[in-house]
Amino acid sequence: MENKAHALAAGLFLLLLGLALAASVAWFQGDRTERTHYTVVSRSGVPGLNLKAPVKLRGVEVGWVERIAFDPQDPRQILVDIAVDAAAPVSATTRAQLGLQGVTGLSFISLDDADAQAPLRRAAPGARIALQPTLLDRLAESGPLLLAGFAETAERLNQLLSDGNQAQLHRSLAQLAQAAGDTSRLMSTLQPAARELPGLLRNADTTATRASAALQEIEQLAASSRALAQDLQARVATLDRLDAAARQVQATSRHLELALVGDTPVRDQPLVNDLAAASRSVARTAQQLGDQPQSLLFGRGTPLPGPGEPGFAPRPQTAEAR
Repeated sequence: MENKAHALAAGLFLLLLGLALAASVAWFQGDRTERTHYTVVSRSGVPGLNLKAPVKLRGVEVGWVERIAFDPQDPRQILVDIAVDAAAPVSATTRAQLGLQGVTGLSFISLDDADAQAPLRRAAPGARIALQPTLLDRLAESGPLLLAGFAETAERLNQLLSDGNQAQLHRSLAQLAQAAGDTSRLMSTLQPAARELPGLLRNADTTATRASAALQEIEQLAASSRALAQDLQARVATLDRLDAAARQVQATSRHLELALVGDTPVRDQPLVNDLAAASRSVARTAQQLGDQPQSLLFGRGTPLPGPGEPGFAPRPQTAEAR
């Protein structure tokens, strides 16, 4: 009887110990974190997203997906209820996007702020978060447009590579090759001239130096010519004054002769004859000075040959003589 009582006590002890272990495991494994619920709204679909899929905020796991269903008010929208740690900084500008979990094809929800520089303003519990389309979604939406663009490009390439255009391209390439050959021959022809160009440049420098010196000499010669012209002008003025003086002396002599001897000179008076001879000499001298006033400075020139002498040339008659 006592053996049965001991066995029953041992069984009860083991049962209570097992219940205590199960309660401890449940206690340690239970999630007692405070959660805030939000709703993610998608209009493009949620492929690969399942219940209990993780929710990550900037790469940190902060919750999971609780429910996925269509919006009863707008069936084109999909509502995804998520439970997020209440301490997670979910702001009013937070946006959601689907992410892939490796190569499994399963998706998770990634949360991120649209404006990371703006001050943090927490979202109200139960707020709706818009689900942004992924890169694949945008590519899928723009796929028809891309295909249409590719088709148009292919058609234009076909038109560009038509038989006529290809023939024209061949002719253009042939002309280009000919132009390249002509250019090569031209460069070969210009190479000797290019080699002689430094020498020509040096000669040009020497010529320019000589030209500069010549210009300086011409300027000096011009200055000397101006001085000589001024000197000649002064001498011509002097000769003009001498000519006027000679004419005045001639007129004075003629007046003196008329006053002394009259129109008909008296031959038997020596003084009168001498005065007449002197007057005629003075008149001839005045005439010579009037004809050649430069003889006063440069001396008497060679007289012109008369009639019958070698080198005689008759003077042309002026209009007054005719």
